[in-house]
Order: sequence, then C-alpha cells, then structure tokens
Amino acid sequence: MIIIFSTENEISTSDVIYRLKHHGEEVIRINSDDDTFKFSLINKEGIYFKNTRTNKTYNLLEAKSCWWRRTGISMKNFILDTPKEDFIANELDLSVLIKGRKSLLRSETADLKEYILRRIYENCKINIGSPWRYGLNKLEVLDIAQQHGLQTPDYEIISNLNQIAPSGIKNEFVTKSIAEGIYEVIGNNSFYTYTELHKKEDFAGNDVNVFPSMIMNIIDKKMEIRTFYLDGHFYSMAIMSQSLNQTKVDFRKYSDSKPNKCETYKLPKSVEDKLENVFKHLQLNCGSVDLIVNENNEYVFLEINPVGQYAMTNLPCNYNLDEVIAKYLIHGIIE
Repeated sequence: MIIIFSTENEISTSDVIYRLKHHGEEVIRINSDDDTFKFSLINKEGIYFKNTRTNKTYNLLEAKSCWWRRTGISMKNFILDTPKEDFIANELDLSVLIKGRKSLLRSETADLKEYILRRIYENCKINIGSPWRYGLNKLEVLDIAQQHGLQTPDYEIISNLNQIAPSGIKNEFVTKSIAEGIYEVIGNNSFYTYTELHKKEDFAGNDVNVFPSMIMNIIDKKMEIRTFYLDGHFYSMAIMSQSLNQTKVDFRKYSDSKPNKCETYKLPKSVEDKLENVFKHLQLNCGSVDLIVNENNEYVFLEINPVGQYAMTNLPCNYNLDEVIAKYLIHGIIE
C-alpha cells in the first residue's frame, strides 16, 4: 500500500496515482480539503482511517511508502462537523473553547496530526518529501545556499521607503515576497504576488514606514533554470524568459500569444553537487529549484520549493516524471 497526502484538485497527484494503479499498486489518497478519509482508531497495532465512500478501513502503518505532496490531514479528517452553535455554560460564553484558533479541538488536532505523520514517516521504508518540510524559510535557505558555495542575489529588508536610496542595492532592483506570497482565487478574480521591477528614484523623499519588505538586486540574465530534484537526480529546463519584456522580470507573467522557449538543460556537475548538499542540509530528498544564469554565465540560486512542482518541467522536456515518481514510490530507487 502507498499513501499520498495531497489536496482534492492536485493534478500531479492524480497523474502519479494513474501510473501506480497501472503497476498494480494499492494507493490511499488523503486530502486535507475533503472528508473522504476519517480518523477511526489508534491502538498498538496501527493507525486506522476509514474511507467514508467505501466504508473500508485502512491501517496506515501497513504502507510501504508515502509521498508528502501536501499537508494531507486537517480537522476535517477528525470530526464529523465543525461546531456551529455557541457553547454556553452557567450563562458564560465558552465558545472560544470549541471554535476559533485557541479551541481545544484545534490543539487536539494539531497534536494528533503531528503524532500520526511522524509515525507514518518513520514506519515507511520509502518517503518522497517530508511532513515537516511543506514550507521553507526563504531567507534561511539563501544563507544555506551561500554556505555550500552557491551564488545568491544581494538583498536587504527595509522598514521605511527612505532606506531604499542609501541601501547597497543597485539603482534598478526588484521586490519579492519574503514568504510564499499571495496565490488566491476570490470569486471570479485571481490574486498573485509577482516579482516587480523598481528604480530608486521612484521612492526619493518618501519617508513612509512599511512592513518589513525585501528589495533585491536585479540580475541581468541569459536564461532561467527550473530544476526538479529527486534523490540525487536532477531534471532541468531552461526558460528563455529574457526574450520578452512581459516575462523578463518574472516568467510567471506568461504570454499565451508569445510563449517563452523552454528546452531540456543539463546543469554543470559542480552546480548539481552544491545543490545536492543544500538538499541534504535541509534533510529533503525532493524539491524544485529556481536559478538564473547571468550574462557572465554564472549560476545564481534563487529558492527551493520543497513540494517539488514539476509539471511545467515535465511536459516540455518529456522527462516522464509521473512514471519516475511512481516507480520510486514502488521500488525506492530511480532506474
């Protein structure tokens, strides 16, 4: 049995499950945003979850491998319904005990989740990803990358716009989110955080306090590199985003009418070795790396996505990564 922790509409999960079933594997997909699987029991023999659609109960400790694609377990997997009525006792409103961030249900769920995920991770002989590495601190990862010999962009974190002019950042710079940024769909509108280009003179004379914000040197690039990493193997793609003004600063501002050229790419072994040391430092065996090749042919490290988004690399380069991941979950090696 193979477990995949994911979310309901995660397409790559579905693609890998299709491959696993083709190879005759039993797959349990537990989504954090639906209630298909409900917690049933923990005892000496195992951790049991019930499929509410088939009424079949599974011992998750019988799994041989696990793909930690998403967070996988939430309060929905533990309770029948979220309390809607207020909790009144002796004329006191005690609703805070059962609803909201400080609720007893939330704290109980957190400890249950931590225990269950740890037991599964330690019990599985094969893991892709980690239940403790769904998010990385970008600033810490930049420091780690430098420690292992990778070049990274210069940046500063400011708290007032008047700090931009005297900063050591170049006249042209970009702003980036410190964390993951905004990726939200509200109604019929989508909201995203992009890397944006600015000039120092645009902020001259502005004495305005701001929430701590990142300003970073812009890199004159020849190309961008997106690399999917799995257990010592690199699957890289070059993105010629500099050829179009719309994508020059952030290739995610994609143009359907003039798409960026993308092609298979092989990183120098020296760069791959440094990246592998970063992954080992982070105790991760899977992830996606963003790099830039500058006009001096130097490789500049930007960040790691620990979830390992790979579809955009897989399709243009014909890497067949769904099959690679499926076989790794079955055998624990890359053939």
